[in-house]
Amino acid sequence: MTSAEITEKLIVAKEAYYSSDSPIMSDAEFDALENKLRELDPANPYFTVVGTSASSSSKITHTVPMLSMQKAKSIEEVVKWITRLSLPDSNSFCIQPKIDGLSATCCYENGKLLYVATRGDGITGQDITHVASYIPDILESVKFTTRRIEVRGELYLPKDTEYDTGGRPLRNNCVGLINRKENRDNLHHVRFAAFQINGDELIATETAAIELLTANGFHTVSTEKAVDPEKIETYFNHYLNELRSKWKYETDGLVICVNDRSLFAEIDSRWVVDHHHHYAIALKPPAEAKETSLTRVEWQISRQGNAIPVAVFAPVFLGGARIERASLANYEAIKRMNICIGDTLLIERANDVIPYVRKNLSAGSPSRNTVTIKTCPSCETELVEKGVHLRCENTDCPETTIQKILFWVKESGMEQIAEATVRTLYSKGIVSSIQDLYSITEKDLIGVEGFATKKISSFLKEVSASRRMTARDFIAKLGIPLVQKKALAKLQIFFIEDFLSFEDTTYIIGNNIISWKQDAANMLLFNELREALDIEDEENVLNRKKVCMTGKGPLPRKELITRIENMGYEFSDTITAQTDILLCEDPQGSSSKLKKAEKNGTTLISYEDFFQD
Repeated sequence: MTSAEITEKLIVAKEAYYSSDSPIMSDAEFDALENKLRELDPANPYFTVVGTSASSSSKITHTVPMLSMQKAKSIEEVVKWITRLSLPDSNSFCIQPKIDGLSATCCYENGKLLYVATRGDGITGQDITHVASYIPDILESVKFTTRRIEVRGELYLPKDTEYDTGGRPLRNNCVGLINRKENRDNLHHVRFAAFQINGDELIATETAAIELLTANGFHTVSTEKAVDPEKIETYFNHYLNELRSKWKYETDGLVICVNDRSLFAEIDSRWVVDHHHHYAIALKPPAEAKETSLTRVEWQISRQGNAIPVAVFAPVFLGGARIERASLANYEAIKRMNICIGDTLLIERANDVIPYVRKNLSAGSPSRNTVTIKTCPSCETELVEKGVHLRCENTDCPETTIQKILFWVKESGMEQIAEATVRTLYSKGIVSSIQDLYSITEKDLIGVEGFATKKISSFLKEVSASRRMTARDFIAKLGIPLVQKKALAKLQIFFIEDFLSFEDTTYIIGNNIISWKQDAANMLLFNELREALDIEDEENVLNRKKVCMTGKGPLPRKELITRIENMGYEFSDTITAQTDILLCEDPQGSSSKLKKAEKNGTTLISYEDFFQD
């Protein structure tokens, strides 16, 4: 796979993991893809994005970004991390379980709860304050400080929950309960485990923070203090052999954090902080796997027309869930593993996420009849082998059309419009394309099964609200691989005309745009949607001055970028002829960025002067 294909798969998998109760890829497969992308394209913009975008219209901007966790797969990798930190001999580490749930933060001011929010993309999360009244672990007030603080932790369903999980993973059920719009009583089954305090500089260590939370009534996690790698390894083995099964919460590893909180800023200042902090690392457990026999392969058609194989096998229990299906990714994977009906498969469910087929244990058997499919299961068009996929090239294929509509509905934030609703409207002939959504009237929906007066009103409101968007929003929602608003800004695409005239092959993302435009069906969709939507131009977007940074700034990089953009500037990672300002520690310095800026005539300003009140 190319880096673009890998990135697209990772983005889709990450969106499913953070924003829905139906992940599509195991942690092991996800990590392997990330490592492959890091080898192929270490500077890929994917590595600067945390989590996924908050899907709700009600959002919370985190005062301190909620970043993801750097990962280690062995004690040896942890030792390398510790060596790289070069910490004082007196340092210790705080070890905590990494609960497999939904990360959340509870903000308090003057001792009162202000809001509860999910992590989202690390910068902006979904406002889920409604859960506080159902979950006793989320305290309405705190007495140990009047400062504005955030108590961060994990929402999860315990292993011994009385909630009917339907055999699905506990995390999936937890996400579903949190996102539920109605009948929220079952939220009382959800627990909130607090593991961190942000905003109180008087707390000296991470272990002290946990002790403070525990003493003030919060439900906290088990904590261990270690002074060297040997103690960490001993505790990790204890976790694998006993604690992992003993704890009441599902875990996917241990979090190892520098205990002295005063060292955090200094440690992070040595490296770019965008994907994760450098003072903590997650030590992941080996993947769990079980053998089972393949009973059949089902084929699902994607919005691109690709036939995606799904293995159906004799049920196995992994990570507390009953598993009987796993994606086989593509036709190339079936051929590579030489998969046939009746084969013995090794199913892996790393870290209690959706499983995948790690290995075909029967691949070496004689007289093989590898699983395949000749025609599209939706329209019966003969499939064509293209790249790693078997593909349906019928532009009128019902399933391809439905999947395109579903993708648009999701990307446009129409949260109340479910897949079943789209399928019903398609079967009735009311919606046969994306643009049809915007021509539906109340009269069209009267008498349609499932559409009572309230649902009709809700449906029409959601569709209407999604009609207005900027040109960049529109282009970013078309499903072009890697094309998001930030990437469009980098390519200087701000208006419809910019998109139509774009022919720059310098970047992979640019090539994706060019390839997409060469497909007549794509351009037909583009023009039809352009007519159906209210597309607005972004005011003054071309007049924003571009700012770049070099050297150590007064705040973490992510916070500096946020401040720059809030001041009305556009941030740029690199110095170009279009860069207006370079922020630096010393305008008289001699870094490569400074030299290039001087050559281009870019204005040099110190951080202190630029951010002064």
